[in-house]
Amino acid sequence: MENINLDVLPTEGERMMEELAAGNMVIARSKRDFLYIIEYDGGFEMFSHTIGDPGGGRKEFPKDEKNTAVISKIAELSDAVYKVEFEKNLDLLGVMYTAEEAILAMFPGDYGDDEMVDFGPPPGENSE
Repeated sequence: MENINLDVLPTEGERMMEELAAGNMVIARSKRDFLYIIEYDGGFEMFSHTIGDPGGGRKEFPKDEKNTAVISKIAELSDAVYKVEFEKNLDLLGVMYTAEEAILAMFPGDYGDDEMVDFGPPPGENSE
Protein backbone atom coordinates (compact mmCIF):
# COMPACT_ATOMS: atom_id res chain seq x y z
CA MET A 1 0.00 0.00 0.00
CA GLU A 2 1.27 3.46 -0.85
CA ASN A 3 0.20 6.08 1.67
CA ILE A 4 -3.62 5.70 1.91
CA ASN A 5 -6.43 3.90 0.10
CA LEU A 6 -10.00 5.20 0.23
CA ASP A 7 -13.12 3.11 -0.45
CA VAL A 8 -16.85 3.75 -0.15
CA LEU A 9 -18.61 1.42 2.29
CA PRO A 10 -22.27 0.53 2.70
CA THR A 11 -23.96 2.34 5.58
CA GLU A 12 -24.03 -0.82 7.67
CA GLY A 13 -22.88 -0.90 11.27
CA GLU A 14 -21.57 -4.47 11.11
CA ARG A 15 -19.36 -3.70 8.12
CA MET A 16 -18.03 -0.57 9.82
CA MET A 17 -17.12 -2.57 12.92
CA GLU A 18 -15.29 -5.15 10.76
CA GLU A 19 -13.18 -2.43 9.17
CA LEU A 20 -12.35 -0.87 12.54
CA ALA A 21 -11.33 -4.28 13.91
CA ALA A 22 -9.05 -4.71 10.87
CA GLY A 23 -7.18 -1.54 11.86
CA ASN A 24 -8.69 0.76 9.24
CA MET A 25 -10.08 4.23 9.80
CA VAL A 26 -13.77 4.70 9.06
CA ILE A 27 -15.23 8.06 8.08
CA ALA A 28 -18.93 8.75 8.56
CA ARG A 29 -20.28 11.78 6.71
CA SER A 30 -23.53 13.63 7.23
CA LYS A 31 -24.01 16.75 5.13
CA ARG A 32 -21.03 19.00 6.04
CA ASP A 33 -19.83 16.96 9.03
CA PHE A 34 -17.11 14.32 8.98
CA LEU A 35 -16.55 11.87 11.83
CA TYR A 36 -13.28 9.91 11.74
CA ILE A 37 -13.22 6.75 13.85
CA ILE A 38 -10.37 4.37 14.70
CA GLU A 39 -9.86 1.62 17.24
CA TYR A 40 -6.90 2.53 19.36
CA ASP A 41 -5.41 1.06 22.51
CA GLY A 42 -8.49 -1.02 23.38
CA GLY A 43 -10.99 1.75 22.73
CA PHE A 44 -12.45 4.04 20.11
CA GLU A 45 -10.96 7.37 19.16
CA MET A 46 -13.14 9.80 17.20
CA PHE A 47 -12.28 13.07 15.51
CA SER A 48 -14.87 15.45 14.06
CA HIS A 49 -14.62 18.19 11.46
CA THR A 50 -17.13 20.39 9.66
CA ILE A 51 -16.31 21.55 6.13
CA GLY A 52 -14.96 25.10 6.23
CA ASP A 53 -14.33 25.21 9.98
CA PRO A 54 -10.72 25.75 11.06
CA GLY A 55 -10.91 23.37 14.04
CA GLY A 56 -12.41 20.08 15.02
CA GLY A 57 -13.02 17.85 18.00
CA ARG A 58 -11.64 14.67 19.53
CA LYS A 59 -13.08 12.11 21.96
CA GLU A 60 -12.03 8.74 23.29
CA PHE A 61 -14.39 5.98 24.43
CA PRO A 62 -13.73 2.56 25.93
CA LYS A 63 -14.59 -0.35 23.68
CA ASP A 64 -17.51 -1.77 25.63
CA GLU A 65 -20.94 -3.06 24.63
CA LYS A 66 -22.67 0.32 24.90
CA ASN A 67 -20.08 2.29 22.90
CA THR A 68 -19.77 -0.46 20.28
CA ALA A 69 -23.54 -0.25 19.71
CA VAL A 70 -23.38 3.56 19.44
CA ILE A 71 -20.47 3.46 16.98
CA SER A 72 -22.26 0.80 14.93
CA LYS A 73 -25.43 2.92 14.76
CA ILE A 74 -23.45 5.90 13.39
CA ALA A 75 -23.07 4.10 10.04
CA GLU A 76 -26.82 3.71 9.65
CA LEU A 77 -27.45 7.38 10.45
CA SER A 78 -24.81 8.73 8.06
CA ASP A 79 -25.23 9.94 4.49
CA ALA A 80 -22.07 8.05 3.46
CA VAL A 81 -19.37 5.88 5.04
CA TYR A 82 -15.79 5.48 3.83
CA LYS A 83 -12.92 3.17 4.72
CA VAL A 84 -9.36 4.47 4.86
CA GLU A 85 -6.48 2.01 4.79
CA PHE A 86 -3.27 3.75 5.76
CA GLU A 87 0.29 3.03 6.74
CA LYS A 88 0.40 3.25 10.53
CA ASN A 89 3.61 5.31 10.53
CA LEU A 90 1.80 8.21 8.80
CA ASP A 91 0.65 11.28 10.72
CA LEU A 92 -2.98 10.64 11.69
CA LEU A 93 -4.09 14.25 11.13
CA GLY A 94 -2.45 14.17 7.70
CA VAL A 95 -4.35 10.98 6.85
CA MET A 96 -7.65 12.60 7.88
CA TYR A 97 -6.90 15.77 5.90
CA THR A 98 -5.94 13.81 2.78
CA ALA A 99 -9.01 11.56 3.03
CA GLU A 100 -11.38 14.51 3.47
CA GLU A 101 -9.87 16.34 0.50
CA ALA A 102 -10.22 13.20 -1.64
CA ILE A 103 -13.87 12.74 -0.61
CA LEU A 104 -14.66 16.36 -1.41
CA ALA A 105 -12.90 16.03 -4.77
CA MET A 106 -14.95 12.91 -5.62
CA PHE A 107 -18.26 14.49 -4.56
CA PRO A 108 -17.97 18.26 -5.20
CA GLY A 109 -20.87 20.58 -4.62
CA ASP A 110 -22.44 23.23 -2.46
CA TYR A 111 -23.09 21.82 0.99
CA GLY A 112 -25.35 24.38 2.62
CA ASP A 113 -26.66 23.73 6.10
CA ASP A 114 -30.11 22.65 4.91
CA GLU A 115 -29.07 20.83 1.74
CA MET A 116 -28.68 17.12 1.26
CA VAL A 117 -25.50 15.97 -0.44
CA ASP A 118 -26.26 14.90 -4.02
CA PHE A 119 -24.18 11.89 -5.07
CA GLY A 120 -25.62 11.88 -8.60
CA PRO A 121 -24.05 13.23 -11.78
CA PRO A 122 -23.52 16.99 -12.02
CA PRO A 123 -26.48 18.99 -13.41
CA GLY A 124 -26.75 18.80 -17.19
CA GLU A 125 -25.11 15.39 -17.53
CA ASN A 126 -27.24 12.48 -18.62
CA SER A 127 -26.66 9.11 -17.03
CA GLU A 128 -27.74 6.25 -19.24
